[in-house]
Amino acid sequence: MINKELAIQTINLKKDFNNLTALNNLSIEVKPNTVYGFLGPNGSGKTTAIRLLTGLSYPSSGHSYIYGYESFAKDMQVRRIIGYLPDVPSFFNFMSGLQYLTYCGQIFGLEYNASQKQAHELLELTGIKEATHRHTNKYSRGMKQRLGLAAALVGKPKVVFLDEPVSALDPIGRANVLDIIRELKTNTTVFISTHILSDIERVCDQVGIIDHGNLLVSKDINDLKKDYSKKGFEVKLSEDPTSILPIIRNEEWCVEASYALDNAGSYKLTVYVTEEARASKELQQIISLNGYNMISFNTITVSLENIFMKLARG
Repeated sequence: MINKELAIQTINLKKDFNNLTALNNLSIEVKPNTVYGFLGPNGSGKTTAIRLLTGLSYPSSGHSYIYGYESFAKDMQVRRIIGYLPDVPSFFNFMSGLQYLTYCGQIFGLEYNASQKQAHELLELTGIKEATHRHTNKYSRGMKQRLGLAAALVGKPKVVFLDEPVSALDPIGRANVLDIIRELKTNTTVFISTHILSDIERVCDQVGIIDHGNLLVSKDINDLKKDYSKKGFEVKLSEDPTSILPIIRNEEWCVEASYALDNAGSYKLTVYVTEEARASKELQQIISLNGYNMISFNTITVSLENIFMKLARG
């Protein structure tokens, strides 16, 4: 059933290329004014999904909707409310950044002066104001990525699709653009695809994980972490903990205990537990009473990387 209140909705969306299924029955729901992270390794189907959602490609079967409008319909209703940044944006080399964004605004129906005003604002927002009058063929790859983001925001779209938006940026540029993306959700829904897990964890409210064209999970990121979280501790020791492993494993709060030698020559003891408070106290007592030198004692926190690796490996 079509839900017009959802910013993005797909129902069994599928795309085949000859004998290859690039996207297999994708069904997701994205709430308005959120940042949805579409996460997967290279070749997993992320770009294929975005091309279908933006109407640049037609599905083999299934449906996709933007606020109730079919995304690959021929009418212009849906095109007016979306913005799109491809993974490798391209521009007219004879135009400056200002000219290009002004031109994009006029395509949207803005008068020249209003379009140029918007272009100046977007150049400043994306951090390339100093290149306002420079021809785009003189832009670095990172600057082109920023100009592409600015172009995607022309016309104040309700939904913006960003395909690997920070792939060409240096660490400072990456941080700045991620801050912009986080701020956009005040008025816009952002769908961002990437294979960089830390970016998703930093800015996203919802996350979908895809691999080999199949959706593995789609949830609020906090709910996802709760579902896959484990209580436990990582303890760094100076000595080999082999002799205390049986003692730890025999405790009723212990679920699993193991250790590994790290690159610094220390031993990392990992213990998963059922009762965090009690286990913390008693585990430290066991280590101390058996004469071990404890370098550090930390609570295990689940990361998106942990979850992705678990899901991708089945």
